[in-house]
Amino acid sequence: MSDIIKVDTNDKLRTLLTDVLPYELPLWFSNFTMYQRFSTPAHANAYKAISALDFESKTGVYIPLDYLVCRGGKNTSRAISIMHPVAQLKVCDFYNEYDDLIEYYCTKSKYSLRHPYRKSTNFYGKTQEGSKLTDGVESADEERIVSSSYFKYKKYPFLYRFFESYEYHKLEKQFHSMLQVDVSKCFPSIYTHSIGWAVKNKRLAKAKSKGSFDGEFDSLMQLTNYRETNGIIVGPEVSRIFAEIILQKIDLNLVEKMSQKNRHISKDYDFRRYVDDYFVFFRSEEVKTVFIKALKSCLLEYKMYLNEAKTTIASRPFATEISLAKHALSHAIGEYYSSRYNEKDTDLESIAQLTKPSSKANKTISEIKMALANHKVEYSSISNYLFSAITKRMLMYLSKVAEIDTKEEFHLNWLLVDLDVLFFVHAMDIRIRPTDRLARLIHDLLERTSDWSESHKEIIHNKIFNHVKQAINIVINHANDMIGLETLNLLTILTMLPSKYQLPENKLKEYFGSLEKHSETNDFYFRWITFMLYIKKKPGYEQLRDDLVKAADDYLLKSDDMFIASEYFMFYFDYLACPYIDGAVRKNMIENVKKITFDSKQNPVQFNVDTQSRIALNEDFIVSWRDPEYLKNSLEKKEYIFSYN
Repeated sequence: MSDIIKVDTNDKLRTLLTDVLPYELPLWFSNFTMYQRFSTPAHANAYKAISALDFESKTGVYIPLDYLVCRGGKNTSRAISIMHPVAQLKVCDFYNEYDDLIEYYCTKSKYSLRHPYRKSTNFYGKTQEGSKLTDGVESADEERIVSSSYFKYKKYPFLYRFFESYEYHKLEKQFHSMLQVDVSKCFPSIYTHSIGWAVKNKRLAKAKSKGSFDGEFDSLMQLTNYRETNGIIVGPEVSRIFAEIILQKIDLNLVEKMSQKNRHISKDYDFRRYVDDYFVFFRSEEVKTVFIKALKSCLLEYKMYLNEAKTTIASRPFATEISLAKHALSHAIGEYYSSRYNEKDTDLESIAQLTKPSSKANKTISEIKMALANHKVEYSSISNYLFSAITKRMLMYLSKVAEIDTKEEFHLNWLLVDLDVLFFVHAMDIRIRPTDRLARLIHDLLERTSDWSESHKEIIHNKIFNHVKQAINIVINHANDMIGLETLNLLTILTMLPSKYQLPENKLKEYFGSLEKHSETNDFYFRWITFMLYIKKKPGYEQLRDDLVKAADDYLLKSDDMFIASEYFMFYFDYLACPYIDGAVRKNMIENVKKITFDSKQNPVQFNVDTQSRIALNEDFIVSWRDPEYLKNSLEKKEYIFSYN
């Protein structure tokens, strides 16, 4: 069990580590390095001087980095945003001043399944022994490794926890039917001024909005989204908190409206809400009809609407297709791992002989497919479960084999089966989260087999390399059907392997060109950094490195928005810090960009290039160029960040 570490509640910049980024990011992306830079006044002043941005102003205009990620199933996409680093600092200021009121306004509705209820004050070096929580935010009854969220949360970090709870089973006993419906395009539909309607009322909010909690929150959400009042950015936890305050008020209005219609909560009906999904429990069609009408009315007051196309109804027993599929998969995975040991035993001596790993892998994959055949679910609905189930057993197996002095071929063969199965599951669902899970597992596998024989390690490395190379070829050949960001993380995975396992330059150039040609999202920054992290200063990549430098020149010197754009701001300072580009070239870029940079009053920017370049050229900003353990550290930290599903 790890030591408890106290959170420094006086450090307002800690919000940078918890509530301002989306989960769906490249494997190398985290705010930990930027947090260190902004925590050092001299460094922060350098970024202010070079960019000519007023970090203290509340009236700035900042453009978020909007990009697409795969939603899962049928190649649908979701728009996600990274707010500008200066806007992130404004979130820190807001939390520092109003965290008590956030707690207050997020604890008004007892029908919300996930909401902040108090500030996190502790975090742990590792998950506590015996903890059931394996991913998500800090919940009320379980502490986490790093301060994964600024607040602690009730009640369920993931929706499936509700479906497995006593609360859910109690509702099932009382009501024979359940309706599920969600708010249509909830975050893009939210009118920022409506926070005042939720905190006060519409008349009072319109009369006085500035200098108050709701007025400041309204202004903050506009600041993060290019001063838009219609819609809030999707991804950061602060956006979910903003929406939660509004939706909690709608919950209370809904109960009151139903009461006015002589329909009483817990008697005639009940409901729970998880972010923007409503689960309604009822006994009669008449009550369901009244509820839907009341919910529509309550949402309309806040300029929101139901997504009736996604309405589903279940009758007792409330067993969803996903839960049935998981049950079938549990049996299939259990049978597969039982076959790894003789006589249902797991002693070292009882590990079964295996001579044909490819045959076993094919059989296991077929059994997984058969388990899903009778259930209408996408792989994206069950991939996280499969990764968890297989990873847990695979790591347990590695721990047992570690006690054996001499590893035999059949010990290795079982790992090859695991890799084949996991890469198949990943190929069926190539979103960010499954790729993250795959990367963490590969990292653990390489560490735990580092003392194995060279011949065994080479087989493992070859297996991983060939699977990733195959996945990248699929991306190149089917670029029209995929979103680039998800696939970039495959390239990052390859950096874990020994240097001899390298893609040739022509393949990398083909991959980069395919992403550039077919991309429908803003991912230049992601692409450029990922490829530069891969090629570094390695021989054989000179032409690609030159191409990347030229692409950076074009981007940085031909931008219309420059430093007010999140992508430009982040890329510029990461480019300047990149040690794989000659220092003179990077310093020349500072000079050239300075000539076209103006402050908010359109005055040319004034700063000493020699002084500020000492920081900008030698200190990492977001990308940890100089940290050989950057990927390991990023994976460990990302494990405890909540992803929005």
